[in-house]
Amino acid sequence: MRGLSGDPDPFYDTFVLPLAARAVVAGITLGVFDSLAAEPASPAELAARLGLDPLGVDALCTALVSLGYLELEDGRCHVSAGVAPRVVRGAPESIATFAGDFGVHHWEAVGLLERVVRHGETAAWHDRGPDDPLWEAYINGLFELSAAEQEGNAALVDVEAPERMVDVAGGHGSFAMAMCRRHPGLQATVLDLPGSAQIGRRIVEREGYADRVSFAEGDVFEHGLGSGLDVVSVFNLMHHLAPEKVLELMRLARAALRPGGCLVIGDTERPEPGADVSQVGALTGLAYYVASHARTYTLAEYSGWLREAGFSDVEVHRSDPSPWRVVIVASAPG
Repeated sequence: MRGLSGDPDPFYDTFVLPLAARAVVAGITLGVFDSLAAEPASPAELAARLGLDPLGVDALCTALVSLGYLELEDGRCHVSAGVAPRVVRGAPESIATFAGDFGVHHWEAVGLLERVVRHGETAAWHDRGPDDPLWEAYINGLFELSAAEQEGNAALVDVEAPERMVDVAGGHGSFAMAMCRRHPGLQATVLDLPGSAQIGRRIVEREGYADRVSFAEGDVFEHGLGSGLDVVSVFNLMHHLAPEKVLELMRLARAALRPGGCLVIGDTERPEPGADVSQVGALTGLAYYVASHARTYTLAEYSGWLREAGFSDVEVHRSDPSPWRVVIVASAPG
């Protein structure tokens, strides 16, 4: 295979791969995977079942077979066993909301790339009102994508018997819930924008943690963090902030933490100049740029800002499944 998986090929990368991505998005959003997981069908039968154009369903199924998402046996399609847990809604490992529903918004945002580069505009996701349909796809999708890793992330936070934490831009609440599972005496507050918070409340209630994870709505730079906290966590926010705002947030966290408390940062790492570049990290960095006209940061940048903000004992953790990701745990001096 050429293109992103082999030698650069502008035809494959610009014509074939985008069609592959859109076929998977359509397979989710049109209900193709869900329907075929319930009962295999021929493309014609599937079109009738879903009320879709038969010609289009035939072309879509053919594309998904070529990509390995579907298999064809005796003229009937079924979802390939290896991908079914990821693309069928309701499956324990499903990321169907992220890949499908949020994928539509992601597709639209990426289409702004040239405009952003030319004029500095952004997709402005975080400026949208709380009733914008982006939020439900965005926050539920991120919950699907991140929930499985949060038990491991919570285990990295070496703080004894924490009682209070604030999860900044914690949206779906998965890290806050993981911390509550690990520490029975902990009460957590998720501070996020109104559109994110209203979806997060539903997730937390559904997961059974509404009595221990509460939500506060607002911008952290206007709302503040309070004081006497054991933990402040910031996952997947720094890449939406300008450098001066990253430092300001670290200073807010330092002022809010008790002696010995921890700041936890989880984000995509920017490689140091001259280091190998992760393809996933580089391309997601491009998406963050389109969304917020910002970028990812190197460990050297994080370490310098943390020292300037007054933190000590900085620990860096990496994950084999996601080598482009980094979790940083920094302690407030005792």
